Amino acid sequence: MNSLVSLQSFKKPPLSDHRILPVSIGGKVGEWAQGINRMGEPVIYSLTVTRSPFQIRKVVERSDALSVIIHPETLEEPAKTRSAILALAESYGFTDDCKYRIVISGSPPRGKGLGSSSVDMASALLGIRERRELNVSKADLYKIMCKIERSDYLFDPQSIVAANPLDGAHRVVRRAPECSIFAWDSEPQKCVETEAVRYLDSCRKSFESEYRDIFAMIETREVSSILRAATRSAELNDCLLPKNGFEAARKLVKDLGVIGLIAAHTGTWLGFVVPRPIEKDVCLQLSEFFAGTLRKKPVRFETV
Repeated sequence: MNSLVSLQSFKKPPLSDHRILPVSIGGKVGEWAQGINRMGEPVIYSLTVTRSPFQIRKVVERSDALSVIIHPETLEEPAKTRSAILALAESYGFTDDCKYRIVISGSPPRGKGLGSSSVDMASALLGIRERRELNVSKADLYKIMCKIERSDYLFDPQSIVAANPLDGAHRVVRRAPECSIFAWDSEPQKCVETEAVRYLDSCRKSFESEYRDIFAMIETREVSSILRAATRSAELNDCLLPKNGFEAARKLVKDLGVIGLIAAHTGTWLGFVVPRPIEKDVCLQLSEFFAGTLRKKPVRFETV
C-alpha cells in the first residue's frame, strides 16, 4: 500500500529578489504560537507557508467601478477586502481613481484558521500596489489590514514574525525552519468566527508566564525548541478551544519526539510539523496515524 505521507517535496520555485519581483501570498496553516504579552496584548506567530494546496491567484484590471470577486465565493469577505482597498486609496490619494475589478481565486475555506480573510486582503492590497506602482511598505499594508479586522501577517512567508493582530505592530524573529506540515480539519462541519472568539485573549491571561517561555523558545535558533514551543502553545489552546482528536495527535508527537504539533488557535485545523528531510520511520508512523486513527489523507503544506 502506498504511503499516505509522501516523502517527495513540492517542487521549489526559483529564488526571487523581492526588490524586483512582486510579493506573493502563500497563506498559513495555524500558528507556531498564539498568546499574550505582559501587557495583555495578543501576540501571534502565524505559521506562514511558501507552498500550499490553496494556490492563491489575483487579477487586477481597470474597470468602471471598484468590484471584488473571491473564489470560492463568499458573501462576507469581499466587504472586508473592499474596505481595505478603499482605506489604501484614501491613504495614498487615489479614492476618485479606485476603479478596478479584482478577482482572487484559490482562497482557503472560511472559519478554519487558515487566514482566509487575511489572504484576501493582503492579495488585493499587493495587487493594487503593483498595479499603481505605489511606494508603500508591507508594514503599512499590514496596518491597514488590522484596521479592518484582526489580521495575520503574511507578507514574509519565509520568516517567523511576531505580530499584534490589532494594531499592526510586528517584527521578524528569524527565518522559518525547513518543514513540511501534514494537516487536517479536525471538525469539517464547524466554523470559528475570528471576531467571535476575541474573549480568548482574556482567557489566556492565566497562562501569561508560560507564553513568555514559549515565545523565548521560538526566538532561539534551534528547530527542536521551536517545535516544542508550537506543541505547548497548541496544548494550552486546547484547554480553551478543544479540537477533536487532539489527544491522539499529541500522543504521537510525544512518542516520536522529533516533530511538533501545530494548531489553528482560532480555527479547526491541526497539523504535524516535520523537519525536512523527513525520516522514513517518521513518514511511516504518520501514514499509519492518518490511515488508521483519522481515516483520511493529510493536506500538505511547506515552509521555506
